[in-house]
Amino acid sequence: MGLVSVPASRQPTFWGLGDADRSGVPAYPRGDGHHPGPVITTLLKGLAQIIEHPQRRGCSALHLCWVAWTLVSLVTFWWWEFRLVQVHQWTFEIYLFVITYGATWFLLCALLFPDDLRDFGSYGAYLMQRRRWIFSVIATLTLLDLVDTAIKGQSRWRLLGEAYPLHTALMLVVCVLGWNLRTARAQVVLAGVALAYQVGYFAAEYFTIGSD
Repeated sequence: MGLVSVPASRQPTFWGLGDADRSGVPAYPRGDGHHPGPVITTLLKGLAQIIEHPQRRGCSALHLCWVAWTLVSLVTFWWWEFRLVQVHQWTFEIYLFVITYGATWFLLCALLFPDDLRDFGSYGAYLMQRRRWIFSVIATLTLLDLVDTAIKGQSRWRLLGEAYPLHTALMLVVCVLGWNLRTARAQVVLAGVALAYQVGYFAAEYFTIGSD
């Protein structure tokens, strides 16, 4: 399929990126299927249910660590998706990838907050029993981020530097450990380390959108 050249004044509107103003700063993505609202709402609604019914839902440090990890990752994910405004040649494959990437984040949020916990008793027990599904999705998101970065161009790779491939490798190691650790205590330690690392990495690397 051939490439489609898109003038700066006619950026793709399916992400709301067609609303870039004359300063080159894109408007916030609109409320379509790729808006950050639905996925973040899923997390916040789940947290609200825990606060409202702590005995019914069961408060788990393991679960809350991964919810916090996901929330931090989502905020930074959408922050850097503004870089897609710099992509001037779009194919249907790129468009389909963007949909898939956003849908995978929603899948992770849905897995973290299932509708029915009666077969598990608590979020902690649920996470232990469904950890391979959850870590498989996190690993998939980590690999999809490589493709997303490649779409944004070589300048994006240079901007991220050597810390980025190291970050990718470490997150894949976390996923492998998450698959195989069988005790709740080990899983809590892994979740806490992953959360602290994610916050530190993004604090160091992800604060400014600027031209490369």
